[in-house]
Amino acid sequence: MKGVRLWHFAQASLGIVQWVGIAILLNPIIIERTASGALLGQVMALIGGAGLLAPLIGGLADKYSCHQILQRLALLTHFIALLTLYFADTSTTTYWIVGALIGVGSVALLVLNPTFVIASSKNQKEEGRGLASLYQCQFFGIVVTGLLVALADWMAVSSTNQLLILMGLVFVVLVMVSIAPPPAVESHLQETVSDETKEHRPTTKKAMPWFLFLLAVFFSMFLSSNLMELGPLLIKEVYHVEIGNSALGMAVSAVISIFMLESAGRWMQKSGPFMVWYAAQAVYLVVGSLFWLTAGHDVNAILPIALLVVLMQAMSWNDMIIPAIAGRLSPNSPALTQGLLMLCMAGGFGVGAMLAGMSIDKFGYASVFTLSLGGIVVALVCIAALVMISKPNESEAASA
Repeated sequence: MKGVRLWHFAQASLGIVQWVGIAILLNPIIIERTASGALLGQVMALIGGAGLLAPLIGGLADKYSCHQILQRLALLTHFIALLTLYFADTSTTTYWIVGALIGVGSVALLVLNPTFVIASSKNQKEEGRGLASLYQCQFFGIVVTGLLVALADWMAVSSTNQLLILMGLVFVVLVMVSIAPPPAVESHLQETVSDETKEHRPTTKKAMPWFLFLLAVFFSMFLSSNLMELGPLLIKEVYHVEIGNSALGMAVSAVISIFMLESAGRWMQKSGPFMVWYAAQAVYLVVGSLFWLTAGHDVNAILPIALLVVLMQAMSWNDMIIPAIAGRLSPNSPALTQGLLMLCMAGGFGVGAMLAGMSIDKFGYASVFTLSLGGIVVALVCIAALVMISKPNESEAASA
């Protein structure tokens, strides 16, 4: 984890809450307490629906130069969400509130954290190194949380009390970021970036490539969000693998991701972000296809856990790289650009989760694999169109 700054651990809150918290605790808690797949889908949709606020958050941060304050408020929002879930009973409204709080906190962090890195990077090499270390911190959070939750599960600690572990970790992160905040972001950065950085960005930015990129991100979230956030629950119901084993699998996968992100960062430094993104989407297709093909069949428990491990590697590459691609394709200011990207990510997350919840109630858990595979196929069609209409600009950015 070379080049890690203390404030980078703000990204760890996403690993703690958005990855482990939702997948291992929130989803099973909702099912156990309410037995409603529809409510689960609604809560997940609210988490994703918070992405509607992403452009607003980014625009406000740029306009009033309050990036650092909003980052700390996002971490506090994550803490409050976990506290609310801890005291929740069977009230539908309470779970809606939890979903909304998690969504707003996650959206703000996903908008602001990459903005700090991109804004402070003087060239593609610094950008790649900074994004890699940022997302390494996210997976460090997954490792620590996953191991602690798995240990608590084996010690028969209730899901409710396991939330105390997450609350403690988020509080530690908030203290760390308060002690060592990120560098300030200049709102006029787009006009003052260095010549070296400009060399790695297309000189003309057309609307269609930017739109196709956002559309591809939207539909790819059908697979990544459903299979990651619902993954432990899905493999418990479809493959009969215990949640504790999934938590351990996520922790092991996160350890691998920390090292794989270093490789992805170096690849980006040499070849630009597009090839890394294409590779991640190809892995999405393979994993989605294998889940779809094996659902309903008697397979070894290692297979679905291994597929989750591979999926997490692809997601780590995807999430690390798309902020840089957005910066190259978008004509907007830094945080607004990340806000628009986050809008599509969260929108895909929310719509995909809502459809997944409805599908679970009507067709069963295995139907989520069909939905996920369909999403990545549509995303790949958008990517193919993007390549065809913007190949000159993309080649310039990748080869620079």
